[in-house]
Amino acid sequence: MEHDGNGWVQCARGHRHWGVHGAAGLLLHAVDDDGVVRVLLQHRAAWSHHGDTWGLPGGARDSHEDVVAAALREAGEEAALDSRALRVRHRFVDDHGGWAYTTVHADTPAPLATVGNGESEALVWVALPAVPGLALHPGFAATWPEVRADPVVVLVDVANVMGSRPDGWWRDRAGAAARLLRSLDALRAVTVVPPGGRPGVVGAVVAVLEGASVAAADPDWAQVRRAPRGGHGDDAIVAAAAELVGAGHGVLAVTADRGLRARLQALTGPRGAPPPQALGPRWLLDLLDQP
Repeated sequence: MEHDGNGWVQCARGHRHWGVHGAAGLLLHAVDDDGVVRVLLQHRAAWSHHGDTWGLPGGARDSHEDVVAAALREAGEEAALDSRALRVRHRFVDDHGGWAYTTVHADTPAPLATVGNGESEALVWVALPAVPGLALHPGFAATWPEVRADPVVVLVDVANVMGSRPDGWWRDRAGAAARLLRSLDALRAVTVVPPGGRPGVVGAVVAVLEGASVAAADPDWAQVRRAPRGGHGDDAIVAAAAELVGAGHGVLAVTADRGLRARLQALTGPRGAPPPQALGPRWLLDLLDQP
């Protein structure tokens, strides 16, 4: 039944919550034209529970809905977001015992226009570093350290990734590289959870070309580095990684080359920033094959 989730309940911890069947909210990421990763936040109306604080578009889940459907419906009602423009990725459950709030991670390539309803004072695409400085809804503030997705740069060893897929790339290396580069534009703002890692959102992609592949044209969004004529692609990848890590960026390096992985793992950033996390080509190809 529509809106049968509206109502107050008490969880096993003795807290009072809105949502008879639990609640869900949408954590939506995008990357603006300046390459800044932003998240859509709602400035809650003063009359609402914990009013005049910042949180996610969301609310009570109806009995016939799963958590994803509830989060998308609430985002449509409270921000006029079209679910067809959003890419749902994964979820985080804050279980209080008998009641749970689910944060649904989703993304869209660039910030979308929004229209608020009476539950919102404002809807703002906030840069990720600015989120903790806002007056956050207590529940959102408590889970933010766990649900936040830090910006990451995906660094791609193009030759290695091409070589992992026997599709005839050797007949036209530049053409195969161009196809891969174009596909990398789809990674803009994608939220990922690398193996053993925490959530990240792709703020940039850097792809390194070598040999005959350097003739490939640049894609629309992903950045391209070309190894110098006679140079080695691995050296160009390490140089790009060192630059990114040195600037404090989290880096996901895509290559199956063991020697290159060892060189990347030896890099350290400022204030103990971690070295690039090495991931195999299959991780990237599976990601690109997702709708």
